[in-house]
Amino acid sequence: MMLLEHMGKAEIAARGVPVPRGHVCATPEEAAAAAAELGGPAVAKAQVPAGGRGKAGGVIPVDGPDAAAEAAGQLLGRPLVGHVVRSVLVEERLQIARELFLGLAVDPASAGYLALLSTEGGIDVEDVAAQAPGRVRRLWIDPLAGLTAEHAAALFGDLGDELALTPPSAPLRRRAGEGPGVRASLSDILAKLYETFVACDALIAEVNPLAMLSDGRIVAADCRMEVDDDSLFRQQAYGAYREAQMDEREREANQIGVSYVGLGGDVGLIASGAGLGMASLDMLGLADLSPANFLDTGGGITRELMRRAVQLTLYPEGVRGELINLYGGINPMVEAALGVVDALREMPVRKPVVVKLLGNRQEEAWGILEAEGVPVVKRVRTEDAARKLAEILTGVVG
Repeated sequence: MMLLEHMGKAEIAARGVPVPRGHVCATPEEAAAAAAELGGPAVAKAQVPAGGRGKAGGVIPVDGPDAAAEAAGQLLGRPLVGHVVRSVLVEERLQIARELFLGLAVDPASAGYLALLSTEGGIDVEDVAAQAPGRVRRLWIDPLAGLTAEHAAALFGDLGDELALTPPSAPLRRRAGEGPGVRASLSDILAKLYETFVACDALIAEVNPLAMLSDGRIVAADCRMEVDDDSLFRQQAYGAYREAQMDEREREANQIGVSYVGLGGDVGLIASGAGLGMASLDMLGLADLSPANFLDTGGGITRELMRRAVQLTLYPEGVRGELINLYGGINPMVEAALGVVDALREMPVRKPVVVKLLGNRQEEAWGILEAEGVPVVKRVRTEDAARKLAEILTGVVG
């Protein structure tokens, strides 16, 4: 689950990472009051759980309360990078001399953590990684050993020449007695970011930009954090937040233990696995069908789960029909077939459904479906099932 910027900042700030002063606002009036309290140039930042806000117009500089209210009015309620803006962070505008990127991520390939540093941060950091990969430093961390001083030394130890490019207004070291040098400050921020990353069960924790200011301070100007969904029983505050953001169908899918995504078309899709589901989406597209949703049953199919899955994906108004694509490795295909039949028998008006089903006790499952009048595709090719559904729907519409 991706956190909003202000939530990630609250977590790292609680552990001592410097962040800008700011307030989360839900109305233009609140934005005006926040800008007045900050008392200077500010920025209004749309709060959505996604990157790319700056390029999409979701970050607006403001010079006072009236401008902050106007910016909030432009952003609130607006769709932005796939999400509706429900809050705005009004934050002090920073005098940035240089932008860095600092992040931590779970690395499944090595069963460890990966620390990432780029001496060029900001909204184009992805371009830096693609065009000049040598400017992105990567460091593997053993979760059992944790972060050590050696890790920080390896990541920041020889940055003198790199950081010497910083303008004179942002010196490498502050004057004597004014605090630690840049590398020491970066090491301290990395340690606190790592503490946050572990405590929050995060998959990703990125500070971009990590801003070196003209007065010598280093501040987390933005924070992107993704919390592992499987940890939400521990991260209860974020579990409640996730539940509040779901629509009715997403909430029901969460309750029955399946993954559901609304897609806006008119054909439902159930698949037993994300890979099979993605392939099925492609095949529906090739058959000129538009998916209304996608539900991944995972490996825990039961008769009741399948009944509710069909209701969730096929019953909504505007859905004309459905493709069900199941493979019975660990999933019981007879139970799946019985669940499909139960759901169809409960429908006030039956809609067309095509089932492609292979795996354990498949012949018995085919018989259950065919006895109910459900078209069954017994071949391996998913495109055959998508084409069959298209033919049926064309006949229905015609």
